[in-house]
Amino acid sequence: KGVNFGFPYEIDGSRQLLRVFTTRADTIMGATFVAIAPEHPLAVRLARDKPRVAAFIEECRSGGTTEAEFALMEKKGIATGFFVTHPLNQEQIEVWVGNYVLMAYGEGAVMGVPGHDERDFEFARKYGLLIRQVIDVEGRTYSTEGWQPWYSEYGRCVNSGRYDGLDYDQAV
Repeated sequence: KGVNFGFPYEIDGSRQLLRVFTTRADTIMGATFVAIAPEHPLAVRLARDKPRVAAFIEECRSGGTTEAEFALMEKKGIATGFFVTHPLNQEQIEVWVGNYVLMAYGEGAVMGVPGHDERDFEFARKYGLLIRQVIDVEGRTYSTEGWQPWYSEYGRCVNSGRYDGLDYDQAV
């Protein structure tokens, strides 16, 4: 149960939407990157102009294909230098190709919310990406130094503009 968000972009003179699925719509303001599966059509298109992206996609083809294999493999990615627009705050969000993104999950793209998703946190720390806290759990102190299990708990929105102070149901 979740929602699809559309991150607009333009390529080859065409306006399109990169759709991402999330079960945590309340964390949308914490999206600091988008990751797409190596076989996603946008990844394939970007690889035509970017040899490093093409090489990474080829490397991913030699990896595992089952969910169990994906869970155990090292999370790797490559920045594409291509940006989409955040649907709510209009920030430019970089698109990454990630070996951990499954084409079969949603439409093969995920919004990276490293402040509140452990896998995204690990990925952001590895690649020096912005980690933004957007959910506050009363009585807890947040730090980007290391993942804490409570970071993925429900709480109240913070650093989220007009959504500040809302709980999960209100924010969604």
